[in-house]
Amino acid sequence: MKKIITLLMLILSTLSFSAKKLYVGTNAEFKPYEYLENNKLKGFDIELMEELGKNMGYEIKWVNMSFDGLLPALQMKKIDAVIAGMSATEERKKAVSFSIPYIFFSNGGHDVIVNSNSKFKKKEDLKGKTIGVQLGTIQEQFAKNNGSIPKLYNSFTEAMLDLKNNKIDAVIIADVSGQEYLKTMKGIKKIDNIADNSPKAAIAFRKSDEKLAKEFSTAILKMKDSKKYAELIKKYFPEHYNDFIANNK
Repeated sequence: MKKIITLLMLILSTLSFSAKKLYVGTNAEFKPYEYLENNKLKGFDIELMEELGKNMGYEIKWVNMSFDGLLPALQMKKIDAVIAGMSATEERKKAVSFSIPYIFFSNGGHDVIVNSNSKFKKKEDLKGKTIGVQLGTIQEQFAKNNGSIPKLYNSFTEAMLDLKNNKIDAVIIADVSGQEYLKTMKGIKKIDNIADNSPKAAIAFRKSDEKLAKEFSTAILKMKDSKKYAELIKKYFPEHYNDFIANNK
């Protein structure tokens, strides 16, 4: 019996070491995509990547860092992939390869949020005004397109705190993340929304790892039709769940 147990332990040990390690960078400042809860990484992107890793035989090793440092870290081979609610824009495609988008419901746009005591009523009122955005995000371009002056922050939390303290005029943030701040932070309000015609979030890889990007794209397509993917939508984007189910039949 002892020999059998020893053999089983050896087999399990071999299996645990056989999984390929994939170092994945993220920025845990973007709820519900990725965030910290009791010092643990949580969110849609985190669970999605873990499930993809399991399906593909990878052990995911997480690296949490600033958003603007993710692609440089990828290019310098400090990490192997990036998942952080990152849109696969044409500008970013010049530097890295992307998987297909892993979001399969319509983009909701970006919220324009101001201080509760603000007299601004719509985004056009903010021309020439200072808008807080996270460094390296597409919201910086939205602010410029609006005729506003973007102020760059390491995180949206820092921007929201400055907004609450009347140090900036507004913040532009993806609506699903904006809703989380509106639920938990007093002293701010939404006044407008900017339509999102940008590419949806995808996983970034080095240009030299284009084959890996294609393998993940195949795995994403398979997962899209799984029960697990539907569960993740319901858990993290409940407002989009019925839309996803209806369009996925």
